[in-house]
Amino acid sequence: GFETLFVVYPQNQTYVVLLTNSASCSTFSFLNYIKASPNLLPERLSLFMENHPTFPLAEPDYTNKRPRDLGPFTTALSALSAARISELDGLILGKTIPELQALMDNGQLTAEVLTTYYLSRIQQIDIDRLNSVMELNPEALEIARALDAERADGAVRGPMHGIPVLIKDNIATGDQMHTTAGAYALRDWQAHRDAFLVKQLRAAGAVILGKANLSEWANYTDPSMPSGFSTLGGQTRHPYGPFDPLGSSTGSAVAVASNLTTVSVGTETQGSILMPASSNGIVGLKTSRGLVSRDYIIPLVDWMDVPGPMGRTVTDVAILLSAMTGVDDNDAATADAANLAGVDFGQFATDGAADGKRVGIFVTADETVEHIIQQYQLADDVAEQQRQAYADMNAAWRALGEQFTTLGMAIVEIDSREMPVTPSPVEALEYGFADSVNRFLANLGSNAPLATLAEVAAINREDAANRVPYGQGYITGSVNTAITAQQYAAIVSENQETAAHSLRHLFDTYQLDGLIVGLDQSYAAAGFPAITVPNGLSENGQPSGLTIIGDFLGEPNLIAIAYAYEQGVQGRVEPDLDKTLADIEAMLAGK
Repeated sequence: GFETLFVVYPQNQTYVVLLTNSASCSTFSFLNYIKASPNLLPERLSLFMENHPTFPLAEPDYTNKRPRDLGPFTTALSALSAARISELDGLILGKTIPELQALMDNGQLTAEVLTTYYLSRIQQIDIDRLNSVMELNPEALEIARALDAERADGAVRGPMHGIPVLIKDNIATGDQMHTTAGAYALRDWQAHRDAFLVKQLRAAGAVILGKANLSEWANYTDPSMPSGFSTLGGQTRHPYGPFDPLGSSTGSAVAVASNLTTVSVGTETQGSILMPASSNGIVGLKTSRGLVSRDYIIPLVDWMDVPGPMGRTVTDVAILLSAMTGVDDNDAATADAANLAGVDFGQFATDGAADGKRVGIFVTADETVEHIIQQYQLADDVAEQQRQAYADMNAAWRALGEQFTTLGMAIVEIDSREMPVTPSPVEALEYGFADSVNRFLANLGSNAPLATLAEVAAINREDAANRVPYGQGYITGSVNTAITAQQYAAIVSENQETAAHSLRHLFDTYQLDGLIVGLDQSYAAAGFPAITVPNGLSENGQPSGLTIIGDFLGEPNLIAIAYAYEQGVQGRVEPDLDKTLADIEAMLAGK
């Protein structure tokens, strides 16, 4: 009933950690923690566990959570009777973008009704419960009505016309909403223009529904802060039960999983799209660096950050991605992806598109197992256990490979000794966070709400209990880092080159279109894309997903592979929200 992790650090510091399969601490959340903790001592482990009690989590006793304002929608919401909501449940719940477009084309649905329906669900099940939406766009219904008028005149902009989208609250919108990264210090900031990707979405006819909650500062506030918490947004909770929702694109994932929006946009540095998407049973795509502009996005580490689409199906993610791409003068990396700008990625989410694609999996050769046994001088009984464990693992990988073969793809077995190298993000984050935020703020000119991350830390210290209730260890660590600019440049270069070389070797040597590597996150530093696809529920009811890495700017092949797997496995299961909400209400009552 335990998962065993061997955590090895320099100077032969080794910790053997037993993780139960309970909800108090998921393997993913623990790994996310230790990767960002250069000095993982037993007392730090205790701190982590103390701050990760059984889910769902109550919020700390603090002020400064932003109230959700339904005022602009009072008339529309009051007009929705219980009978009408029930009717719309049958019409809308779980529908894909193409299905919603068909309903709007034949007059059964309008963008205004669709938007109002999501607002009603947010009112009923999200506010102070799932808590995935931080701020609603007061203009959402006006935008929807205008798009309905265009449709009535025969002018449909494309497959995103009239489709509601939630935007992670570190992505700027030049409207009445705020852009805050969940942080108190940015609580009043309103961007003077849209981020490039938001501009693209508006042009495609999307309805910007609101801002999604996130793990504050993209999960880099303090090691004890749980995923899905921000000072302004509060604690986002898992729709499937008492589980860690993961992050940092927590609200973006939970809202999609709970049918509070059709699709959403998240951002990722290393795992922040894929991990919450996988945990919440949806599809998430971490894009190739440059495919989608990083313009006007509050950064964690700007050279590794990328935005990406999140949805309930691969088709929806592909359609949303098509509306987000484009060459942007404010992000030079987008020039590398010019050939994919404006491409309809939905064409790759079709039957037969993955036929013949080559997908790599890792197995461990017998000689590799024996080498490990000899290297660590394992006792005979332990050695036999290791042999059996590796045999079982190889069998599981090959069973997975057979699924892909059945779906028309070719599986390429690669010895596990060639698994890609994932650079440690610790030093890159420590220096890169303050450096990236400071440059972001400097580029805002007169629109900047403050000048440096050091100012953020100082503002928080004035009332820490209410402004950073879990602390701000990562923030102060980054502000006070001893790492120099020269050292950081070397770290960035080494991380990028190590990860990219490792993946480039595999994709070129084995002529791969996709690669499955379990928990590895080398794709992040390399700038390669990766996608997660739901593949069912665990015994305790928590969703899981399969992550597939693609070649750089290889999203067409990656989407084709993911779509074929999705159609073959049919692994997405809708959450039992009635049970989850009852558990949340019980937790809140006993707080």
